[in-house]
Amino acid sequence: MTNRVRNYDLHLVIVFMSLAAAVICSLGVGSALVVQADSINLDMLMIRPDTLGNYMNSSFAVVFNLSLLAGGSCFLLAMVALFNTYPDLLSRYLAIIGGVVGISIVLMGVFPINFLDLHRKVSTLYLFSAILLHCVCFVDYFKPGSTMTKRMLTLTIISLCSGLLLLTLFNWELLDFTACSVDFPQYCIVSPAMWSLTQANILWCICLGLSLRTTIKTQQINNYQLLQSH
Repeated sequence: MTNRVRNYDLHLVIVFMSLAAAVICSLGVGSALVVQADSINLDMLMIRPDTLGNYMNSSFAVVFNLSLLAGGSCFLLAMVALFNTYPDLLSRYLAIIGGVVGISIVLMGVFPINFLDLHRKVSTLYLFSAILLHCVCFVDYFKPGSTMTKRMLTLTIISLCSGLLLLTLFNWELLDFTACSVDFPQYCIVSPAMWSLTQANILWCICLGLSLRTTIKTQQINNYQLLQSH
């Protein structure tokens, strides 16, 4: 019984921390974006997410960076709980890589774009770890008894497409993306791809929390029926 209670506790940590990470990042990033854009329109997609953390240009940079710091910490805790909940090798790989994603998000909040060299390094770590995380998620979906849902698979595919697109635009010498053309800013796809990856990851966190919540309910029903049969 102690192990069952412990598993429920770890499941709940995953649920609450993944949902908290999504909510905190959504509120922080969303509020900073709305203030920076002055209005809600499609032109918002042309603002690079990392520029919202610039203390020199963004009035909500503190909110943005603190949301990354708090959201990344919550996601890291969720991955620690995931590592201790599922003993199979694939799940533990997923948890370890997810932990790296969480650490990179925290570091992006600690080192915003004002610390350009460090920010480029931690942003590169985030990009690669996020792509690798979703590669493992894609494989995990086809594992027997996987907790990955079809919605999570869809978001994983979107994240992979966005991440791989960003890789093709990546400048390895700068550890950054080449600046968009001033003459044709409407054809710049770096910012939309970054927003696509960001939003898909936030929604993936929500789906992870809801999926584990369903798993908890199913386990509780099964245990209750088992007790009733005895």
